[in-house]
Amino acid sequence: MEIPSIFLNRILTESVRKNASTVHFSVGGVPVLRIDDRLVPMDNENILAAEIIEKIADSFLSDDEKKKLEGEKEIILVKNFAGSFRFLIKIFYQKDLLSLSFRNIPAIIKNPNELNLPKVLNSIINLDSGLFIIAGPQLSGKTTTAAALVEEVNKSKGKRILTVENPIEFLFVGKKSIIEQRQVGKDVKSFALGIENCIDEDADLVYLSELKEDFDSVLPLVLDLASGNALVLLELNTENTIRVVEKMLNSLEKKMNSEAARYSLADTLSGIIVQRLLPRMGGGMVPATEVLIANSAVKSLIREGRIYQLESIIQTSRKEGMISMGKSIEELTKTGEIKQNSLKIN
Repeated sequence: MEIPSIFLNRILTESVRKNASTVHFSVGGVPVLRIDDRLVPMDNENILAAEIIEKIADSFLSDDEKKKLEGEKEIILVKNFAGSFRFLIKIFYQKDLLSLSFRNIPAIIKNPNELNLPKVLNSIINLDSGLFIIAGPQLSGKTTTAAALVEEVNKSKGKRILTVENPIEFLFVGKKSIIEQRQVGKDVKSFALGIENCIDEDADLVYLSELKEDFDSVLPLVLDLASGNALVLLELNTENTIRVVEKMLNSLEKKMNSEAARYSLADTLSGIIVQRLLPRMGGGMVPATEVLIANSAVKSLIREGRIYQLESIIQTSRKEGMISMGKSIEELTKTGEIKQNSLKIN
């Protein structure tokens, strides 16, 4: 077999050429590409043995990253390959064997219109403060949406933008705005310290990638930041707006009484978008979105703990830019963007 680093660069280059979002390497199989919603084996490649995958990982991991992998049995990082291609890499063990996945991070950040995101998001990013949550399951395009919103502010407004990420995926270059990106573990020790620094600094917009660790202890800091002079964009791995609110309240109630938790969230929440990527007719993917705008009715329901009535607010507030996931999918079907029954909504 060819040198591991050369083999890896060749496979990753081929994945980009074929517009694959992800490449998977597992022992006992060939490399597999995810193209739209399909897994496509690279049948012309050799079966991957355990030692080959270990050599591939060894070819790009630093000594510190190898130690972390050895200790934690899993690591997520971002690196450049084959020139300028940037990938989010997940390395983990299954059945005591190493597996790798490489997710392509586009070099060009698309704008909200190019991503077919709801128009109401343009008004959200004009807010001076508050908490806007970008939610969805894994591989739903949350980070791509967040990057599009951050870049929209960056290129159109004179703001100071701070990010706290783990790891940093999209790279921003300051345009009209000043933008500074901090990676947990490298630029700042923890999310908590990173958010505390944002509270103490002159920030207009703060983007926080998904809080995979210490969510309960960090969330009050997030609300403190959002209640000041900064608009906060926060990613969550949650599948609908009701569960987003429930998750937030369940976490807050570990630090304060339930009434205080409800009032604190209601006072800071600006809105929620939940998205899922569906296969587009003719190729590619398109987001189906559920949108909640935190108007006075929404805030009142949250304060009163009547969370399940939020669904009826979404369904009756289309003129304000709200939409349910079911209605979004219905509209995508009617316009011929997706096939009927692309996704069942429970």
